[in-house]
Amino acid sequence: MKKNKEQVYKDLLQRYSEEEVAASFIASEQLPAEAQAEVHREFLEERIKSLQNIAGDQKLRSELFAFKIQLEDYFKADKYHEQYNFGSQLKKYIEIVGRTQTEISNNLSIHKARLSRIINGKENPNPELMYRLQEHSSGAIPAFYWWKLLSKELEYQIRTDKEKMQEESNKVTNPISIRA
Repeated sequence: MKKNKEQVYKDLLQRYSEEEVAASFIASEQLPAEAQAEVHREFLEERIKSLQNIAGDQKLRSELFAFKIQLEDYFKADKYHEQYNFGSQLKKYIEIVGRTQTEISNNLSIHKARLSRIINGKENPNPELMYRLQEHSSGAIPAFYWWKLLSKELEYQIRTDKEKMQEESNKVTNPISIRA
């Protein structure tokens, strides 16, 4: 479904100031490549200046939004990537919100040793933790995003851990027989 111009403009204003939106349209394709590069460089400099001046809440909101978009892009990919394991993404979230692991463990009402085990991949989180993370982020990162991270990781483990698969297979006696 195509967005109308007004909706596109409103979406842009969510991320950029009116001045930035206007400046981005100044660079015409009719300009020579060298001039386009200069206009683009100037635009980026102005964008960096404006980002440095945003307030704490705005910065946190924009970083959480960027985090959420990265997760969405990852969910669309068919492949598992180790850097997107649950623990590393939880660690990234903690860094974004600017709190220590001890503060987060207190905020989420879990023992700090358990939080550490989850971050380091020694223990899997439960759905209750995912609900708490959703609440902690004021809904910015929904519980099911955390679940998708974990499920993608678990699917990869199940598909690739041949040694564990064989070990567990050896524990099965009298399997059913299905004929085609």
